[in-house]
Amino acid sequence: MRWNDQVFYLAVSGLAVNLRQLTGVEDLLLLEAPSLDTRLALALLTKIAQVADGSEVAWDTLSIADLDTLLLKTRQAVFGDRLRADATCPGRNCGAPIEVSFQVSEYLANYLPGKARGTEATEESGWFRFRDIPVSFRLPTGADQVAIAYHSHPKQQLIERCVRPADIPAKQLRRVEKAMETLAPNLAQNLQGKCSECGAFVEIYFDPQQFTLRELRNQSAFIYEDIHLLAMYYQWSETSILALPRQRRMQYAEKLRQTRRSA
Repeated sequence: MRWNDQVFYLAVSGLAVNLRQLTGVEDLLLLEAPSLDTRLALALLTKIAQVADGSEVAWDTLSIADLDTLLLKTRQAVFGDRLRADATCPGRNCGAPIEVSFQVSEYLANYLPGKARGTEATEESGWFRFRDIPVSFRLPTGADQVAIAYHSHPKQQLIERCVRPADIPAKQLRRVEKAMETLAPNLAQNLQGKCSECGAFVEIYFDPQQFTLRELRNQSAFIYEDIHLLAMYYQWSETSILALPRQRRMQYAEKLRQTRRSA
């Protein structure tokens, strides 16, 4: 499978990455996954992303911001730069549909990492410390999200994994959280829109992981029918069909549907 020649850089880690086209293998992965979560996101990225210089990387060690960037870049490659999110107007007696749209490239440009004041990198890879208090921390990763997903107290568990010592005062914890947000801005944000009918404002919570995985899964819905059509008409094996780039497979299958409709 040919990899995309276009390389992009992850803002937090600085890794140069490229992506390959999705195939039926990824379509089945998306459709058959029990939930749209970080575990699925990592499984998908492991298949379609690679570091440009060919070096190995454990994708679950990347920050959440970098993983969300990878998903948005995947979404951008499949559907284009313009992203649309739908909501319903919360205004009394309105309920009109509202569309919030933006460009992925502009969205990512608005959430670039910065330098956290009063912090410095430690000798331990990925860890930072404050210069004026004995507190160190690291950025939450995909592995952390997987680990705390079903924990009864996920926030406390995340603190215990990413902050030393974990039992710091609330004021110091707020400093840690602010530093983390500066070093790796959260891409899951509330988007604002305005109803054209009644003028009411609406907020839509945008989660890049959930949004992208749902869009990709929805487009995978015809994979079983595509396999059936191509195997029946061309006598291709399932393995061969699944190896086709998604767009090419969809075009072949659509040609067959058109032929059947006109017969």
